[in-house]
Amino acid sequence: MQNRIGDKENKKVYLIWSILAVLSLATLILPFAGYSYNKTAYQLAGFDFLLGKKIMGGTAYIAPVKFMWLAVMMPVAVLVVVLLKSRISSKLCGRLILAFGFVQVFCCGLFLLTASSTLSAVKKPKIEYGLYMLMFLGILIVVSAVYILYQLKVLCALDFMVLPGLLYLLINNYLPLIGISIAFRKIDFVKGIWNSEWVGFENFEFLFRSKDAFVITRNTLLYNAAFIIIGNTMGIITGICLSEIFSKRLQKIHQTLILLPQLISMVIVAYIVYGFLSYESGFVNKTLLSEAINFYGEKRYWPFILLFVNTWKGLGYSSTIYLSSIVGIDRNLYEAARIDGCTKFGAIKNITIPMLKPTVYTLVLLQVGRIFYSDFGLFYQVPMNSGALYTATNTIDTYVYRAMMKLNNISMASAASAYQAIVGFVIVLTFNLIVRKVNKENALF
Repeated sequence: MQNRIGDKENKKVYLIWSILAVLSLATLILPFAGYSYNKTAYQLAGFDFLLGKKIMGGTAYIAPVKFMWLAVMMPVAVLVVVLLKSRISSKLCGRLILAFGFVQVFCCGLFLLTASSTLSAVKKPKIEYGLYMLMFLGILIVVSAVYILYQLKVLCALDFMVLPGLLYLLINNYLPLIGISIAFRKIDFVKGIWNSEWVGFENFEFLFRSKDAFVITRNTLLYNAAFIIIGNTMGIITGICLSEIFSKRLQKIHQTLILLPQLISMVIVAYIVYGFLSYESGFVNKTLLSEAINFYGEKRYWPFILLFVNTWKGLGYSSTIYLSSIVGIDRNLYEAARIDGCTKFGAIKNITIPMLKPTVYTLVLLQVGRIFYSDFGLFYQVPMNSGALYTATNTIDTYVYRAMMKLNNISMASAASAYQAIVGFVIVLTFNLIVRKVNKENALF
């Protein structure tokens, strides 16, 4: 393979791409879907989903499918790349063809998933072979592009080993992101997701026009900020203490005991807390206090209770990470410090803590990414969903859940989730930028 795919021995590659693109466009005349009406079978070609068509004697209308338009534009884009072969590099050409093929396959897959809602007005809808043919041709385009990139050494054999992982990430993590469109639609389960009315930012008004919007946003931010600061501080202290235990067996015992709360369900934790704070039979009221306090009716105590419970439950995880970082520090540094007359606390201050900075930056960055999210179990289960505590325990997650249980509006719930995700993404980028300014090596990206 030379500089360009258009070299004499590789002209067949362009011919193959051109044929595949033309065949992809030709599939539009094939039947893409079928339906039954008055005991008569009818078929809809690809052009019908591009231009729209009245069916069932004009009583129902198939609107143009946006995914199909995007899928059809990909073969056209392939032909354009082929025509421009002399003006672009072979590597860029291969990458573009690969991307176009992926989009073609992806759009066909989406259409398969949404076909039932698109054809909801007819009886016994089914997918015909035309759509499968278009998807198959897209797969051939992808395979041919991968082959070219392999010949150009853009891809190597090791790259193919990550394909199963990438496929899993695509299906599990990224494919569901299509559902973010629900936040901008007024969902009608009869029409389906894609045929539901587009309402823009109307669903977001549910969150921002509420009188509780300020309270839940404040609680979400302040609680998570406190969890990050206190949790990491206690994790560092505990990790240092564990590292100073000389007996390895005793160290493992302590580490296991500290990690145990992390493995307990938050529902169980809620009842453990209730066993301590119950007004009638709680350990605190019956043993420690002379006058009983109704903790589940007094909101002023709960910021401290929630902070304590969260720190207690997550301490084992954070301390284990910090302990593993401390163990990796060169012991010669401590020996040199001891010879120079440095005390134990001096070594911790001047060696251990500075060496933990990369780990601290990484953990804080990961936690900052979820600062607009809250532990639903912590804020809902632990306070026992007590109405008197809403102003102190209500976060975005619990507020949306309670609202959805009453309103049963999936669009509003999706809008709140989208708001959380977008703001969290912006916060991560901002904090990572700050870290890059302080120390570029400790930034995530």
